[in-house]
Amino acid sequence: MKNYRKAIRSTKDFPKRGVIFWDVTPLCEDPILFHSAIADIKKHFQKKAITTIVAIEAKGFVVGAALAYAMRLPLVLIRKPGLTPGRTFAETFQKEYGLGEYQVKQGALHIHDSVLLVYDIMAGSGAAEAGIRLVERTGGKIAGLAFIIELEYLGGRKRLDRYDIFSLVKISRKTS
Repeated sequence: MKNYRKAIRSTKDFPKRGVIFWDVTPLCEDPILFHSAIADIKKHFQKKAITTIVAIEAKGFVVGAALAYAMRLPLVLIRKPGLTPGRTFAETFQKEYGLGEYQVKQGALHIHDSVLLVYDIMAGSGAAEAGIRLVERTGGKIAGLAFIIELEYLGGRKRLDRYDIFSLVKISRKTS
């Protein structure tokens, strides 16, 4: 595995004071490194019987779409409120700096779907847990969770330890 950490940038006090924003876009801007990242995630989950990639908005879409393409699997999107037409399921969750909500189209997943849930960052566990609840409400089962960055200092993994979690970069201290 390559040193993906060098392609992750941080910005202090964004989007609000006291928060460090961890930016994965430089990784996406490097085609060789991004290709390698997708290959490493795919390799980690290659022995799982995954049938669907589910990606959480917004940067999760980038990683999820690339994985779905590489794994030749369908892609289902979990979106912010008001962006999905038709009937949806909704879940609210606690973010590091406020409340959030995600939605998924009803009927997007089925009882036999084995899902790899993809997001750019595991800060706390709130966003991932909301995604898991949405997958389960639509009938799917979680086969694993994939992240570009895991902020270990926020302890999200503790609440998700029953799942197969793969993170390309683990950041142990709140420092930029």
